[in-house]
Amino acid sequence: MEKKQETRWIKFLGGKNLLFTLVALLLLGAVIFIFHQVGFIFGPIGVVFKTIIGPTILALILYYLFNPVVNWLEKHKVKRVYGVSAIFIILIALIVIGIILVVPILQKQVDGLVKSFPQYMDDLNKMVTDFFHNSALEKPLANALDGIQRWFDNVSDGIGSYFSKAVEGASTVFSTLTGFALVMVTAPIITFFLLKDDRKFFSFILNIIPPRFRNDAKEIGATMSSQVGAYLKGQILVSIAIGILTFIGFWLVKVPYSGTLSIIVGITAVIPYIGPVIAFIPAAIVALMVSFGMFIKMSLVWMLVQMLNGHLIAPQVMGKRLVVHPLTIVIVLLVMGDLLGMFGLIFGIPIYAIAKVLVTYIFRKFKQRYNQFYGDSGEYEDTEFSKEEYLDE
Repeated sequence: MEKKQETRWIKFLGGKNLLFTLVALLLLGAVIFIFHQVGFIFGPIGVVFKTIIGPTILALILYYLFNPVVNWLEKHKVKRVYGVSAIFIILIALIVIGIILVVPILQKQVDGLVKSFPQYMDDLNKMVTDFFHNSALEKPLANALDGIQRWFDNVSDGIGSYFSKAVEGASTVFSTLTGFALVMVTAPIITFFLLKDDRKFFSFILNIIPPRFRNDAKEIGATMSSQVGAYLKGQILVSIAIGILTFIGFWLVKVPYSGTLSIIVGITAVIPYIGPVIAFIPAAIVALMVSFGMFIKMSLVWMLVQMLNGHLIAPQVMGKRLVVHPLTIVIVLLVMGDLLGMFGLIFGIPIYAIAKVLVTYIFRKFKQRYNQFYGDSGEYEDTEFSKEEYLDE
């Protein structure tokens, strides 16, 4: 009986396949160790990876954003190539109009805000010091304001230092501009062909996978695409909506630098929960320097926009395709922000969604295998695929 149990346990672990897997993992570890020891030989591979990763990520984001539009046009008898071309023509026209009309105004506002912000901080520091003089909160608040001032000074000095060094070394300027231009040029090209020939591209990837695993690969890929695509598309649309609503509100109550501040709000809105708090700080400082009444009006606009986002915009745009518990979001952002910086803050949730799909899939396979070998002792339930299984409701 003991031998039978032992045999069943070995079969459950995979039998000979387990031994093969362990050997393969050992060989993989040895190869990684060797690569680490002679990393200078494989430096060009790292350069190639760094070169293509930026355009690829941007292209995938654009693909997820515009693919539903192309699919809708295709359903209405418009060929994909014509639909994609029309979208790109409209985008180029909007970008050109934005550069001609909007950029000069924003540049003027940004220059004014950058020049005025240090004086705003000094005035705010004096206001807080006078108001909380001889109170327990005087020192902590003064330290907090000094910290914000130092951060802003460091950013300003860093930008100035970067450009001064860049002027001294033309190669640095050329390298930076070349890298940026490479991303801006290649990402739309990749996006164009992804939108035009997405079925051919994904069929090619699927044909590389051994036939035995294709159904599983299709299942995982479809779920990941649904989850990540919904999140990226939703966050971008939500950010645009929040930025526009904030600009309208700030403009109506006459908050200074409303254009620049609303862009900051829209950009930081891609970071759940933390982003709105970050964007509120400069808006609050600018409003306080006008008057306390302006701060109240700015705060009311802020709360109204956030309420509209939480109860109307986000539920309608995001739907139920990616539901993550708020506590999970905060933990993921803390971890990914520490590991990957700003990239982790922006893409931490999609990375978590991908990891969750993989872990859920692996656990589901484990339950199926357990039922196969140990089902006589009681079976796991819910081993079949269900999209609800991937939600954190």
